[in-house]
Amino acid sequence: MVKWSSLEWLKRLAILLFIFLNCYVFYRLIPFLSDILHFVTKILFPFVVAALISYLLHPIVKLLQRNGIPKTIAILLIYVVFFGLVGIGLYKGVPIFIKELRGFDYELSQYGTMYHHQVDHVYDSTPEAVHDHVNHFVANLEHELDGFVKKALSALSWFFHSFLTLLIIPFLSFYFLKDIERIGETCQALLPERLVHSSKKVLFEIDDSLGKYIRGQLYVCAILAGIAFFGLWILKIPYPIVFGAFVGITDVIPYFGPLIGAIPLVFMAATISVKKVIFVLLLIGIIQLLEGNVIEPLVVGKSVEVHPLLIVLSLIIGGEIGGVVGMLFAVPAFIVLRVIIKSYRQTRALTK
Repeated sequence: MVKWSSLEWLKRLAILLFIFLNCYVFYRLIPFLSDILHFVTKILFPFVVAALISYLLHPIVKLLQRNGIPKTIAILLIYVVFFGLVGIGLYKGVPIFIKELRGFDYELSQYGTMYHHQVDHVYDSTPEAVHDHVNHFVANLEHELDGFVKKALSALSWFFHSFLTLLIIPFLSFYFLKDIERIGETCQALLPERLVHSSKKVLFEIDDSLGKYIRGQLYVCAILAGIAFFGLWILKIPYPIVFGAFVGITDVIPYFGPLIGAIPLVFMAATISVKKVIFVLLLIGIIQLLEGNVIEPLVVGKSVEVHPLLIVLSLIIGGEIGGVVGMLFAVPAFIVLRVIIKSYRQTRALTK
């Protein structure tokens, strides 16, 4: 075991303090940099979406190549099938989704009033303090849902009005898929010679761990969104497409996601009848059982072994930094950081 001198300890503590100080300063400057970040986000958005699509489709391209299909033809086949299905889905599904979303936004305040009427008889037998807490919770929930719906409508409106963005994404995806190896080689050429070998290993491990996690989670979320939609449609819960999509999106967040996705469903069911609430709770329970015991083990498996306590810790940190968006990116960021730290420790051990 290597013993560090007092000077070594001071140097390492100073470096850590410097890193945390820089992170804190950047965090405090985020509100002042919002306009710049918004501008940069608009520019980078098509590149990020295209890169993500390429990243998800690249394993299929490699599979087709291994079966003797030339790379360009494999990319074109996947390109036509993927964007054809996405195009049909957007053309048919988005207008219905927007219609439901607008209807839900319009009726949200009315549902809040209906909810108050449904639970008024329970208030009579509870203390006044409980009334205040429940009213405050419902008001906050209405505000959050209203904000979410308005942001979703705004994002959809911006996306479909940005016709150029829609045209650019498929072309960018094609070239990302075609030249993904060359892009990797170019990035490696920018690194010092001594870091090339270790960086290849780190990038391979990140690609393996992160790729399996992201692809698996997206498949799981899509399956759960479909199950939730059909279940809500059978139960005749209003706006099944909106709530089904919400369940799928929130399930990206481990542990807390299902709870977040269930709250508006229960709220909506409570405006109809107690029986609907029971059925919705049963549906949520069935979805969770299927996810934990069937879907996730089959789709994701044990590709990324992370202790639950570390996941919860990363979610808390991500939530503090970026709210719900921060929670979405918390686990992928932790996976990348874990691979980098593991590689650094292995390199340090070999050099001693």
